[in-house]
Amino acid sequence: MKDPTSKSELLQAIRTARNEWDVLIAQIPHYQLSESTGSGSWSIKDIIAHVTEYDRWLALGLAMRLQKPPQIWLDDISLDEFNALLYQQIADRNLNDILLDSNRVFRDLINEIEAHSEAYLFGTHLVEGVSYAVIPFQLLKSESYGHYYDHIPAIRACLSSTPQDAA
Repeated sequence: MKDPTSKSELLQAIRTARNEWDVLIAQIPHYQLSESTGSGSWSIKDIIAHVTEYDRWLALGLAMRLQKPPQIWLDDISLDEFNALLYQQIADRNLNDILLDSNRVFRDLINEIEAHSEAYLFGTHLVEGVSYAVIPFQLLKSESYGHYYDHIPAIRACLSSTPQDAA
């Protein structure tokens, strides 16, 4: 995945990834979104909630607003341990609430990107309590639109296991 070099390229990259994500999810019957994907205990609903939390705390909060995320996002634990803790926080959420929240957070993220200058988006920023420099476009690539691509294979696998007449 090529790094964007302008605000317009960044917006295009995030919109393209989100569109691919939304198109795939729209092909899965609503009732199936809450069923286990077979690749563990996570459902598509859980994956959507998981990615939304990354968009909320790392993309929207940290990259766009320079807000320190909750401590769980900063603790020195493995990614698997972190994702297990995050899953515990999101597992009982209602599907419709998750879908609405996902769309709202994405819309807010796009609005924030559009409101910022290229200098901000591609600059280096320090956030109190965060041990690394924040470069918004890099966080967006790795933790937002790049994160969609990390989970698209699981969604495709779910789609390939969906009977054609049910989709």
